[in-house]
Amino acid sequence: MAGSNDWLNGREKDFVVLCRKWKTGLGNPANVTAFDWKQPEVDEASGKIGDFLDAYTAYEENNSTKNRLAKDAAKTEAKKIMRDFANTSIRYNKLMKIEDKLVYGIRPADSSSTPAGEPKTYPEAEADTSVIRQVTIRFWDSATKKRAKPHGVHGAEIRWAILEQEPASEKDLTNSDFDTASPLTMRFDETQRGQRLYYCLRWESTTNLKGPFGEIYSTVIP
Repeated sequence: MAGSNDWLNGREKDFVVLCRKWKTGLGNPANVTAFDWKQPEVDEASGKIGDFLDAYTAYEENNSTKNRLAKDAAKTEAKKIMRDFANTSIRYNKLMKIEDKLVYGIRPADSSSTPAGEPKTYPEAEADTSVIRQVTIRFWDSATKKRAKPHGVHGAEIRWAILEQEPASEKDLTNSDFDTASPLTMRFDETQRGQRLYYCLRWESTTNLKGPFGEIYSTVIP
């Protein structure tokens, strides 16, 4: 899966380093007390991150397809819970100093700018399947029809899943990626060719507010 340039994407080895910092920080009882974190949420986040680190180690030792798929699935889960924990317990936590937040990859927002509100529009999209084992999703704003993001929008969340039947709603799309600029390129295995990929998108503001999901699209993995 291709990454984007939001705070949780980039080189996988850099993400591993960040995960280890999170694992250490979440595992320190002094931090839980000092930052007033909720222990069940800490335990859940730490568990998902630990699952990814274990899967990554297994893949490093044996880079089989099975281990790679397990690693990628665990990585998706780790990213999701890290974003959630960052938004609920770190980003706006007044008990944490800037240097505390930087440990977890959270950089302070520009306090001089006007906070962005919840996005009102949604991304429309199309899939380019001209390259084998690759789907490139291009997206633009539903209101302006332009590829430029709406004012106050940081990027788009892409929910997706490979399914045999059409999903009832976006809740059936269990994988999530984030991209700050169109397009997003997704890469798949030879064994996934011919399967149907479903996906939909929504905007996310610079203050992490999420807009409505757009249409659920589908395409066949080439």
